[in-house]
Amino acid sequence: MSESSRLSTSERIEIVKWYTMYQNAGEVARQFQQCYDRTPPTRKNILNRVRKFDETGSVEDEPRSGRPRSVGTDENKERVRAAFEESPATPLRIASLNLNLPKSSLQRMMKELGLKPYRPQLLHALNEGDPDRRCEFADIFLKLVAKDSSFPYQIVWTDEATFKLNGHVNRHNCVYYATENPHIDSTQEINAPGIIVWAEIWSGGLIGPFFFRDTVTGRSYLEMLDEKIVPAIEYQMNLEEIFYMYDGAPAHYQ
Repeated sequence: MSESSRLSTSERIEIVKWYTMYQNAGEVARQFQQCYDRTPPTRKNILNRVRKFDETGSVEDEPRSGRPRSVGTDENKERVRAAFEESPATPLRIASLNLNLPKSSLQRMMKELGLKPYRPQLLHALNEGDPDRRCEFADIFLKLVAKDSSFPYQIVWTDEATFKLNGHVNRHNCVYYATENPHIDSTQEINAPGIIVWAEIWSGGLIGPFFFRDTVTGRSYLEMLDEKIVPAIEYQMNLEEIFYMYDGAPAHYQ
């Protein structure tokens, strides 16, 4: 008896779902072993199972005889339209599984229905007074440039990027299917936990990067300033002639 035939229908469905989630056969095998407490299918079997499902829309092994029945009926198109109206962010493979349709047929019907993939735009969360402060900053900046054209070259611009360990929105995997662009924005909090990479840029180049292992606090930021950031700036510039531009993170004002 082949390894594939020993899998139950529910196990095959879970394999397809896990692969859709992780896009990694090794991770699917780990999930299988944790869930069912037995030896998982091989990587080859997992990939073959997913490929077969994409081609046929079924997780079963029974061969199909005769000419394949067309699935592009008006009834199925209506099912597809209704499914994505209700859950526009459903991954194609999961939708194929739920609707019991081959992935290729599903994609063809979606094209006929005018359903296109749209990805959300990532935005930082803005506080109520932030737009006014931005305008104030722009006015001050323009006045300083008018007074001294070399002013921009004296600015040290700083910023950090948070690389989250979980929960981060990946725009390539987060897709909304609709006939028109829904203009979906995904708000991203600035102080989300994770590994933080900090760096600064000025007219002479890049300074850094430096790493925060934990969420940045006033104390940890001050320690980084004293021990690494200020010495690195001083090595390249005269501290009395620079403007140090904070990026607005709350820890900078604690």
